[in-house]
Amino acid sequence: MSKFIGLTADVFLDPTSVINQQRADFVPRAAVNAVLAAGGIPVSLPYLPEDRVDALLEKLDGVILTGGTDLDPTLVGDNPLPQLGRTYRPRDQFEMTLVTQAAARQIPILGICRGMQVLNVALGGSVYQDLPTQYPGKPLLQHHQSAPGDLPTHRVTIQPSALQAAIGTHPLVNSRHHQAVKAPAAALRVVATAPDGVIEGIESSDALLQGVQWHPENLWTTRPEQQALFQAFVDRLN
Repeated sequence: MSKFIGLTADVFLDPTSVINQQRADFVPRAAVNAVLAAGGIPVSLPYLPEDRVDALLEKLDGVILTGGTDLDPTLVGDNPLPQLGRTYRPRDQFEMTLVTQAAARQIPILGICRGMQVLNVALGGSVYQDLPTQYPGKPLLQHHQSAPGDLPTHRVTIQPSALQAAIGTHPLVNSRHHQAVKAPAAALRVVATAPDGVIEGIESSDALLQGVQWHPENLWTTRPEQQALFQAFVDRLN
């Protein structure tokens, strides 16, 4: 039976030339293709009013939180730092509600980059607003790589976990972020780190909740272990 997987849509905040549309919702094609290759049916999830999330989850077998803009720190009681990038509160609110309600229903969630940060914050964890200025461990790797996004630039170390079982202990990954998980939520544990100690993977004890800091959707066609990450996620769906 086909498994329907919701992929959260990013929001193009600038005006576009397409039917004079502003705030266009879009899901990265690479993520769509990765889900299809793993046997799932991808469903685009533009941000919705929070009171519609419960009805939405009735139709989904799994959720993938995609990348995008920075998180609005005021949602967790913090003030914005000067280095904070562009944020979009409506998407943040939708996705945080999506996480809490999906987790309560035991619907598997995979968070990618920003998505891992959303997963962590929604469940009570914290993030660095700006990794280069806030991270206490120095020196840092280049976490926003200059190389093309479909090429890996550093390795991560993965501890025994469902993530390790899927993709190995020292996979090469790409890196496009300046925010990162600071303290994991109580329901999550750190399962992957970069050589500088930055958290690169989190997971619940039953692996229904999992997040990675890199972008496997940009690597899966050339690196089989990254496709294995999507396949393992689809295989966990009820």
